[in-house]
Amino acid sequence: MTNVEEGMCEVLVVGAGPVGLMAAGELARRGVAVRVIDRRRTRDSLSKALVVHARTLEIMDLAGLADEFVKHGYPAPGLGVSLQRTGRPVSVNMRDLDTRFPYMLVLPQRRTEEILAGHLADLDVPIERGVELVDLAPGPDHVAATLRGEDGREERVRARYLIGADGSHSSVRRLVGLPFDGRQLDTLVLIGDVKADVDLVRSRVTNMASSRGFVALLPFLGEYVRVFAVDFERQDHARGDALTLEELQDTVNAITGRTIELRDPVWLTRYVAPSRQARTIRVGRVFLAGDAAHAHSPAAGQGMNMGLQDAANLGWKLAMALRGQAPANLLDTYDGERHPVHTSVRHGTDRMFRLFTLTNPLLRLARSIVTRTVVTRAPVQRRLAGSLSGLAINYRHAHRGAGEGGLRSGDRVPDVDLWTAHRPPTRLYEVLRDPGYGLFVYAEADHLAADHRRITALFAAVADTYGLAVRPHLVIDEGVLDPAEVGAPVFVDVAGQFRRKLGARHGSVLLIRPDGYLAAHDGGFDARSVAAWCRSRPAPAGQAA
Repeated sequence: MTNVEEGMCEVLVVGAGPVGLMAAGELARRGVAVRVIDRRRTRDSLSKALVVHARTLEIMDLAGLADEFVKHGYPAPGLGVSLQRTGRPVSVNMRDLDTRFPYMLVLPQRRTEEILAGHLADLDVPIERGVELVDLAPGPDHVAATLRGEDGREERVRARYLIGADGSHSSVRRLVGLPFDGRQLDTLVLIGDVKADVDLVRSRVTNMASSRGFVALLPFLGEYVRVFAVDFERQDHARGDALTLEELQDTVNAITGRTIELRDPVWLTRYVAPSRQARTIRVGRVFLAGDAAHAHSPAAGQGMNMGLQDAANLGWKLAMALRGQAPANLLDTYDGERHPVHTSVRHGTDRMFRLFTLTNPLLRLARSIVTRTVVTRAPVQRRLAGSLSGLAINYRHAHRGAGEGGLRSGDRVPDVDLWTAHRPPTRLYEVLRDPGYGLFVYAEADHLAADHRRITALFAAVADTYGLAVRPHLVIDEGVLDPAEVGAPVFVDVAGQFRRKLGARHGSVLLIRPDGYLAAHDGGFDARSVAAWCRSRPAPAGQAA
């Protein structure tokens, strides 16, 4: 082969959309040498995704980026659903969620990409645009990738691992021979980004349905509104047929029963939603994330959020494996944890999409009755809000043992307020931004003196064995204690949240993953007991993965 250069990196990320940028950022901030390529010369000017959910914002918080996201978006407190033209809509309310982000953040995808790209630039990671992956050959200890630039020049890259974040038509998925099981849904969707003269609360996502079809209105920042519409009388078009503003106007007015003037469109298209999923999201040293691994309807705005959470799940695991801070089999948990979540979300969005596109009058009537009598109940509201926000996602299916207290291994750990002497108030998620697992020992001040020696011995053993892979901390219910006395940072559970939300009690030892999920919860300060369940998670310092 002529005109071929040779290169090396630890991780090659294919695709510079939100998912690829997030994966690269999670790796780079942990010191991994990463390259990011994208065959497109420029970033897509359209914002296909518009909602960042609470769990995704928590992931961004762990990366130190949440404030930047919130600054550029606006909080929608829930989802309004009108299943008939008159009457008060039923809402799914996010305000009672136990999170710093009890809302749906409306933020155009383009701005999400700008924030993540800026984060990469701060980490001195360039985005190589106009570079295409044309071949890959997995090896026992690397992946050999062939890249081609716009000038036709090719480069061979040897990467320890490769992440395919290159969308639903993924070249990575094709090159490793993975089928994309599923189908395209039957219903044609009309999409438009337009200005709309309509009396809407601009912080609210509004859905309306009638016998003619379904319309969703999602306001942007500024004057524009994203319109999703399913019109049962406009299903005879091909997906590629141009959509006119007049067609969309007629559809919106017919379904809503109102005259809503649409104007100044910047995007009009017809769309057929997919329902597809790769059979596995890992093939040796190659991983899939985002739309390359799963693609589903835009119902509830889950697509980009799932992909960003994929990137967060994979990023810290790859970094720890590459640094010899975790056993190689930790990487198996990426598929074991995320693939069932993809399946659940795909089926859920399919059901939601079918629910809003019912054509049978009796089924529509039943839908309306059930919605008004069931969805308004508090337990159902909590379940729906938890599901839509992503806060209900857990990895219990991939973990053994229930653990102590209310949280089980694989559960999301909620953020809590903490206090420490001579520093501003802090939060658990800020502490978890440091690389590696967080080991948190909870002790009551009244019993601290009696157990002081056992606690310091535990911390010393963990530090000696695991180094930076596990960072020990002490949380006490009250008082002031010099960290030098125990050999670890000391925090005070000033509001009792650590005890109440995490189910901690005197003697609790909690191992929390870098992505904010509980790895294990044990009782007692026995270093041998803690080492037993640490051995199956982080690797002892100096061990190569």
